[in-house]
Parts: sequence; structure tokens; C-alpha cells
Amino acid sequence: MRRHLLKVFRVLVSLLFLTATSLLFLDFTGALSPGFINGVTWIQFVPSFLSYLHLPGFLALGFLVVLVGTLLFGRVYCSTVCPLGILQDVISACSRFYTKRIRRRPKLYRPSAPYNWLRHTLLALTVLTFLSGSIVFLNLLDPFSLFGKIFAGLIRPVYFSLHNLAADALYGFGIYSLYHVETRQANLWPLIFPALMLGLIAVLSFLRGRLYCNTVCPVGTLLGLLSRFSLFRIMIDESLCTRCAQCSLNCKGECIDLKNSRVDATRCVGCFNCLTLCSQKGIDYQNHWFPPRKKASAPHRREVPGKAAPEPSSRQPGISHKVTTGKERREFLFQLTACFFGFAAASRVVRAQPPAPEDIQEDLGIKVTRPSTIPEKKRYPVSPPGSLGLAHFTGSCTACQLCVTVCPSKVLQPSFLEYGFTGMMQPRMDFHASFCNYDCVRCTEVCPTGAILPLSREQKHLVQTGIVRLELKNCVVPTQKIACGACAEHCPTQAVHMVDYQNGLTIPEIVPEQCIGCGACEYICPTRPYRAIYIDGSPVHAKAVPPAIEKLDYEPDDDFPF
Repeated sequence: MRRHLLKVFRVLVSLLFLTATSLLFLDFTGALSPGFINGVTWIQFVPSFLSYLHLPGFLALGFLVVLVGTLLFGRVYCSTVCPLGILQDVISACSRFYTKRIRRRPKLYRPSAPYNWLRHTLLALTVLTFLSGSIVFLNLLDPFSLFGKIFAGLIRPVYFSLHNLAADALYGFGIYSLYHVETRQANLWPLIFPALMLGLIAVLSFLRGRLYCNTVCPVGTLLGLLSRFSLFRIMIDESLCTRCAQCSLNCKGECIDLKNSRVDATRCVGCFNCLTLCSQKGIDYQNHWFPPRKKASAPHRREVPGKAAPEPSSRQPGISHKVTTGKERREFLFQLTACFFGFAAASRVVRAQPPAPEDIQEDLGIKVTRPSTIPEKKRYPVSPPGSLGLAHFTGSCTACQLCVTVCPSKVLQPSFLEYGFTGMMQPRMDFHASFCNYDCVRCTEVCPTGAILPLSREQKHLVQTGIVRLELKNCVVPTQKIACGACAEHCPTQAVHMVDYQNGLTIPEIVPEQCIGCGACEYICPTRPYRAIYIDGSPVHAKAVPPAIEKLDYEPDDDFPF
């Protein structure tokens, strides 16, 4: 009973974490509180470790819980908490369903030798680059961040499209409980990497179970090294094992060696599938440091003197085994590629473009007849408020896309090469897509790595993430002699205001020291293809000068306050 409950408990906990983590990247209502989000990300290894480096304290000790848990119980983190690992289990379950129901044969794994040269090399590169001040390998290979990239960039648009289809169907019956949602993805280039990684993970999981965790993932390799010394681990009892090979042929880690009666603890992810398959209790989850006494030999086993025990065979009696041909493999890869590109196409279909120039011009009542000619001279990208500056942000952000998904205005977008190659996919403020709400601090409340530090609304009102620049040769007022003033109307800090120009027209004037870099002026500017006013990022965030409060030139009458 205990053996069966171990797997049941593991499955329930893993489904709970997979559901909770998925909600972080799929929620579009803003219903999830920062406390719930931080509670889910608290025990994720890499985000918790990076957060501890910036904000030491109890709330950043989740990584320590993972390390202690690994020393006690093995790599249970990989099978119960890690969302990318659980996603691989889901794909493996689909693989078993496909082979059993469609191909009419059982899904079997083959014990394999560890690819230690690859896994240890990737772990060493990750550690060395981190110690040298770069987190490029953590950015690319951290399992939580990779899960976030996949869900935020690929799964989220598909989920939104299905939601919108359901809303349209309900509209036909006069039911308006659902409403249309959209995601603003201004550039498809940042989606290339998560799409490639999803394809790689899907193929490896479909064919080889947890091969990605045991060869590529640096967290899995690190926890595997620690699991060598774990208190509890999967062990084979030679006195009870009948060499039926059921445990070995169903091991997703491909780590059970029946020939030597050994389980490779560095690759065992603690899924406990083998425990439920062994009817003779020849394999068990035991205390490795103080193993129990060996039981007497089973009466049903007979050993002939001088004759070695039979080798485990992958062919089971009563089961027909079909050899997969090269044509079938090609068909499978073709179907997988078609499915992958189907997701990419769905992402492109539901991708919401920034408002067209004609839409903005119509809203402002302005008709722009000449294209702008002077390119925007942006020297630095704009990092989110609370990130302190480009050095701190690029050295701490693993591009998990959590801030991108919770941003209500969708001004935060994944970068491509704006931060350089090592900062690919890290969020930036894209003012062509939207602008930063003056009172919003949502991204500062949910960042799991400390790349974006918490800010109050009052603090954010004075954080200067960028500085406004004005190019009058692009402005419609001097070039087309028409009134505008949209930038000044949308500036929350009076960094942009209008002054007299000619023939009753007014022209923008900027006060850079009052600008906080919210991008409202750049977003609303009607000129295309280049804006007349734009935000140049600050490499180090500064403190903006608060706007001057104008005094009334008369005393209000208290008897008639209206």
C-alpha cells in the first residue's frame, strides 16, 4: 500500500504545481495576487537562488529547501515541482497512449549509459559563466524560465485564440460571460528560441522520456550529483528480483541496470513508476545509509549451479513487438513538425498588432500626409522600473516572461538583440506597442529573481527609466502646420508641455529631468515611420525631478467650493 501511495502522492503534487505554474502565464484577468505568484515561484531553484543574492531572507530560501530535499529523498524536485519536468511527463504519457492505442504495442524504454560528458560540460559552462558575471546559460537553460518562455510565447496565444472562439460561440446564443482578449507581440523573432526548445523537448520526451533532464538541464545535473548522497533512493533487492525487466523497460530515466542490479541515482527523478510495476517487491524506495536486512530468497526462484541468471530481455512473452521502420520514423517527425508549425501559425494569427497610424490619427482628429524622415536615435533599451539599470537587470533576469504576462498594458515585450545576444528574450519596454501605466507596479511585485526589485507607487513616480527626446523635424506642427499636442496631453509628469509657435499653433517643449520614461508620448505620437518624440533608455536609473505644482492666482471661496 505504501509503495502505491508514493506514486499517487507524487502525481497529485506534480499536477498541482503544473496547474498553478501554468496559471501564472495564462491568466489574463489579473486575478492572481502577488502573494500567490510569489508562493508558486518561491521553491523554483534558479529564481529562488538569484533572488537570495539580491534580497537575502527567509522568503528567498526556496533553493535551500530543494537542496535539503534532494539530500534526503533524491531528485523529487524534478518529478514534483519543476514545471518543465512535469511537462515532459505529460508528453511521455501522450507517447504511451500513442504507442498503445494507435500503434497497438507497449511503450518501452531501454536502459542507457549516461551522457556524462555532455551534462557535466553544460553544468560547468553554466557555473563558470555565472561566476564571471554572465547568466546567459541560465537564461537559455533554466527549466522554470524555459517553461515560462514556452507558455508565454507559444501556448498563451493559442489559449487566447481558443478563448476568443468560445466567446464568439456564446455571443451567438446571447451569452456575454466571456470577452475577447488579445496579446501584443510586436516581434516574432524572440519566439524562435522557445519554439526550437519546445520541439527539442517534445521529441526527446516522446522518444526517450527524461533524456532532456539527464543530459541538457544544468539544474537536473546539479541535483543528480547531490542525489549520490541522498538518504532515500530506489534500490534493487537481488534476493527478490525475478529479472522480469518491467521496472527497467518502463523507467523514464533509463537508469535501471538489471545486469548489475543497480539504479543510477544521478539520473533517477523519483517518479516511482517502477515501484508500482514490481509485483515481487524486488525494487523499493529504501534508506540508503542504513539499509534493512535482506529477506530470504523467494521460494519460486530456482538457480541451477554453474548457470548464470538469464539476462533481462526487452521482449516480453505474449506481447508482439513491431520494428519501427525508417519510413515510420520519418512520418512521425513530419507529424511532429506539422504540429509544431501549427502552434507557431496560431501564435501569428492571434498576435495583436500595435494600433495603426490611421487609428491613432483618427482618434486624435489629425490627418498626417507626410512620412517622417529622421530616425529615432535610441542609444539604450528601456529596462523595467525597479531594475536599477541595464547592468543589474541583464545580470539577474533569466527571461522567464512572468513580468510580460502580468503587465496590464503589454508594454513589456521580449527583446531580441536589444540587450545583446546574452540578453536575448529579456523583457524591455516597447513603446511602439504600448506605454507604462503611471500607477502600475505589477512587474515589481512578481519578479522571482530580484532583477526587478519591489517599488511602491510613490517610488515609481520618481524612477527615471529613460529620458524623453524630441525631433521637431518629424513633428506635424512645424512640418504640416497642423495642431497636435497629443504628447503633452498624455504626459503624466509635465515633462512635455506646449509653448506658443506660429499662427496660433503650439509646439512641444521637453523638460528631460522631469521625465520618468513611461513612453506615453512616444506611443501616442501620430508620425510614422519614425516618432517625433521618443524615449531613450537610461543605462542607470536615476531619480526624476517632481513636477512643479502651479499655485492658483486667486483664493477659492469656501462657501461655494464648486
